[in-house]
Amino acid sequence: MDVSIWVIVANMIVLLGAIIFSFYISKRTRNNEGWAVGGRALPVYVVILTQFATASGGGMLVAQVGIGYAFGWSVITYGLFTGAGVLALLFLAKWLRKNDFISLPDIFKKIYGTHPFLITTITFMTMVVPFGWLCTQLVAFGRLFSELTGVEPWLLMLIFTVICLLFIIPGGMVSVAWTDLIFGILMLVMAVVASVYAITSAGGWSAIVQAVPQENIGIEGFWSVGLLTVLFWSLSLTPGTMTNQMYFQRIYAADSMKTVVISLLSTAALLILTKLYAALVGMSAYTMNPNLDNPESAAGMFLSNMPSILMVAYSTFICATLLSTVTSAVQSVVVNITRDIYQSYLNPKVSDGQLLRTSRIFSVFVIFFAFALATLYPRALDWIVASYAYSAAGLFAPLFIGFALKDRQFLTFKGAIAGMLFGIAGAGLAHLLGTTIPYVAFGLVASTIGLLLVSAATRNKNTTTVVRKETSI
Repeated sequence: MDVSIWVIVANMIVLLGAIIFSFYISKRTRNNEGWAVGGRALPVYVVILTQFATASGGGMLVAQVGIGYAFGWSVITYGLFTGAGVLALLFLAKWLRKNDFISLPDIFKKIYGTHPFLITTITFMTMVVPFGWLCTQLVAFGRLFSELTGVEPWLLMLIFTVICLLFIIPGGMVSVAWTDLIFGILMLVMAVVASVYAITSAGGWSAIVQAVPQENIGIEGFWSVGLLTVLFWSLSLTPGTMTNQMYFQRIYAADSMKTVVISLLSTAALLILTKLYAALVGMSAYTMNPNLDNPESAAGMFLSNMPSILMVAYSTFICATLLSTVTSAVQSVVVNITRDIYQSYLNPKVSDGQLLRTSRIFSVFVIFFAFALATLYPRALDWIVASYAYSAAGLFAPLFIGFALKDRQFLTFKGAIAGMLFGIAGAGLAHLLGTTIPYVAFGLVASTIGLLLVSAATRNKNTTTVVRKETSI
């Protein structure tokens, strides 16, 4: 039997099993809080693996293997900046849990008040990164499985979209988190197996060292992507991770503060280790074929050269990884739409049961809109970088300077609005002009200036809502 048939059969079994398990575990979803933050009762091993599984995905499988192919160890530098962003959340975690937040906009409401324009803007900015991730996973699925099966990428993406929808609708966060426990273990095992196989199939480590350019595999390989790109990653990945609602939701969903600390430390370590996988597979692929036109094709090329049994097993690893991140991203975006827009402004008296049904309905609209965009613009790395950059530019200063000064009664909601708008405008203008300095840097500076200057100008006016004084943590 053709190996592509076995790939299809194996992945249908994985996907069908995930859907059945989702419906089973969804019995724990008794209300919308369960759908949004897992009932705030997830144990440590579940939180660790759902954080890890969510943070991996198409980026690790396609874009980051592509970085390893083109720039060697630089992909580990990429992971260090992401891991740093995860660790930085430790400084907020205790305060976050004390206030029983559900979404990222809840934090802004606590700091700046509930001004409609402010919260609406924050809500849309919060959705940028999860939505970018969602599009990335769909692109990755279509690209990788098209190489295996010969089916058109858009058709594969459509099928995967429908399956993900069946997975996410029943239990929301409960379905995602508990299934990630299984997927996360599978991902870790297969990452090790794939790394060992990649080195072996390339002829061993010595063959890789001889084939890969010295500037990619020596110590300079950690910045061979270029110092400006490294600067860009530092200014987008770390702040972008620190403003990614999907990480915050798992802090809210944990059963204790101890679980939060252990999970964030473990997640940061696992994220860096998976970049080692991306580097090894990427450089091995380069050794086998250094003439690929598109580095993001390296993962597909590596996969298509595997023995049949390993190819089938590895394809299930891909499927599990992508399914985990897609469903997490959809669930995160839907929480913003239903709680921060629909419940806050359109139907404040909505019952808990109605809100749960509304969450499931909006899941359909979100994932099919992402499918449409991913079909029109199928470049995985661009989705990741752009979503991180603009999210960081608009949200980082109002969120973290707001947290740092929350007891000072200096910042205002008008300052927060200015910070976000200045940040987006600054990044967008620099991006348009093609500046040498990474455009996100202009956004971060502009956002900080806008936040502080407008707050200073408006803090003594009677119409201004000032930061609420909090008890020190």
